[in-house]
Amino acid sequence: MTVRTRATALVTLEVVGAIAAATLLVAALEGVAAVGDLRGLYLLAVLFVAVRRGGAAAVVTAFGSVLALNFFFVDPRHQLRISHSRDLVALVVFLAAALVVGRLAAQIRDRTKEAQDRARLASVRAQEAALVARVASAVLAGARIEDELPRDGDIRVSLNPVPTHSREEHAVRLVSSEGSGWLYVRSGLGWEREDAERLAGALGRLVDVALERERLATQAAETEATRRADVAKTAVLHSVSHDFRSPLTAITTAAGGLREGALSETDREDLLSVIEDESQRLARMVGDLLDLSKIEAGAVNPRTDWTDLRDVMSGAVAQVRSAHGDHPMAIELPEELPLVQADAAQLERVFANLLENAITHSPPGVPVRISGGAGGGRVTVRVTDRGRGIPAGQRAHVFEPFFRGRDAGRGSGLGLAICRGFVEANNGRIQLSVADGTSFAVSFPLVRQPATQA
Repeated sequence: MTVRTRATALVTLEVVGAIAAATLLVAALEGVAAVGDLRGLYLLAVLFVAVRRGGAAAVVTAFGSVLALNFFFVDPRHQLRISHSRDLVALVVFLAAALVVGRLAAQIRDRTKEAQDRARLASVRAQEAALVARVASAVLAGARIEDELPRDGDIRVSLNPVPTHSREEHAVRLVSSEGSGWLYVRSGLGWEREDAERLAGALGRLVDVALERERLATQAAETEATRRADVAKTAVLHSVSHDFRSPLTAITTAAGGLREGALSETDREDLLSVIEDESQRLARMVGDLLDLSKIEAGAVNPRTDWTDLRDVMSGAVAQVRSAHGDHPMAIELPEELPLVQADAAQLERVFANLLENAITHSPPGVPVRISGGAGGGRVTVRVTDRGRGIPAGQRAHVFEPFFRGRDAGRGSGLGLAICRGFVEANNGRIQLSVADGTSFAVSFPLVRQPATQA
């Protein structure tokens, strides 16, 4: 059965039911009142059908009511005949009244329906405008379109190309050239399918705008990242080539001097010492570059174990003294300094770099202070020098690779960057402080000590 046939059957059933109900009421009340006084019950049937089904059904009900009234209650009964002219006039008047009542009721019904439709359309348009305005303003403000589309409630949007709606929802495909998705509207909300399609079109255009903007932003970011990478690469190559040139020039000059025949033993030793020192400097620079590349690639891979920072610092002090002589160092680490979980070899490299840096910038004879302690849930070791300090504008850059600040000297600018990389790889922190001299504080989380630690 088609939808049209089913609707016609329902209208017919209501018309027949209304006439039958009126007929039964008239028959039941015939002994109490005259039939002429009970004809209004048929008008109620016409009015009921007019309100429910409109003017055409009301006309059919009016004619059906006249036939029922004639057949059941006008003499001769149970025949479609009229014996008296007054009955004919009464039936004609009743039919006219029924038609008028039916038409008036149908007009009222139609106007009521038009008002309801206008109210529904106004509500739908208001919801549509509010949703589109909210999403559009968010997109213009730079928000991601996926975060602004409604995901639940009576109206929701999914950018999934496969529809996932329930039986209580209308599903309409978003009209978008940049992506695919679906708009879902709950059936009982009062929206027609054309309303949902109009909203889907507007949202689809917003999706296109947002996705195109995101695509252009991504391209711009990639272009800027490429440009910065090229600039950084150029700066690195320039710095490395400059740093390598000095020791290579010294080695080449010393080697050329050794080829001369007339050299005293002292001159020969001096030239060999230059070659040895500059070769070690080159080796350190190559090692620094390799360490930095590992750090930036996330390939440090520390071998953590229980580590005594006092022992690590002792090894770093011995290493620095063998390379820089006997510059005074004041070691003030407490005996009860807790153990930490870290890679001892990497930390020794960190502290050696910090000590070399402090010695380089300390006045002659002024000791580098090494202090530490436990507090605030961390174990801290500080290396402090009494040099000229770091200008305020440079402090934010001291841990950047190839940065040279105060008294740049012959350093590569990699030492502090390597320190930060190794410390952070071991779950630690390194911080600069200028409150009492120039101090670098290396700290690690204070953890429960092993059973052997009394």
